[in-house]
Amino acid sequence: MTTLILCRHGETESNAAQIYQGQEDGKLSKKGLSQAKALAKTLSKFKIDSVYSSDLKRAFDTASIIAKRLGKPVKKEPGLKERYYGEWEGLRFDEIIKKHNSMYQTWMKNPNKTKISGAESLKALQKRGVAAINSIVNRNKGKNVLVVAHGGINRTILFGFLGIELNYFWRIKQDNCCINVVMIDGKTDIPKVLLVNYTPLKDKEPRSFNGSIY
Repeated sequence: MTTLILCRHGETESNAAQIYQGQEDGKLSKKGLSQAKALAKTLSKFKIDSVYSSDLKRAFDTASIIAKRLGKPVKKEPGLKERYYGEWEGLRFDEIIKKHNSMYQTWMKNPNKTKISGAESLKALQKRGVAAINSIVNRNKGKNVLVVAHGGINRTILFGFLGIELNYFWRIKQDNCCINVVMIDGKTDIPKVLLVNYTPLKDKEPRSFNGSIY
């Protein structure tokens, strides 16, 4: 069995300001650093063989905090970077609602059918995200692998494993520094999603998930 622990990065200053970051680099906020440390504490209880991250700074910085505690290096995987949001990139939510209200409402109700000018499609995002994850899994057969990426691409990867339509994009939450766990059968390559959007408690003893990542 190969176990994939898929996480989202810690809160960034842009997250706190409700800005669509997309592929722009974002700096972890004070809260985000605290979240990453809490996540590192939780994950230090389990055997993790390799650590990978998106090549965007917010994900790499989160992964580095975890990897330092684990005594592991971080390997960058460009295919795991967040979606490029085109003309929405770098805009605050309220600016998007004001300037592109009709499209924003469609984005909330029919995300897979929304064509944001210059943006990567959800289908393309999922294709490269799943390809990146499959490549990582193939290089780490039978191991426990940690991957730190982003809310949008994590959703599409999980939907790929679950066989869920991309138009249900908003049906799964991905909080900052959440944990998703997927176990992949080495004989059949069939994935089993065991955990979604688990978030360690801040400033308290981290909750376990049944004492195991399985």
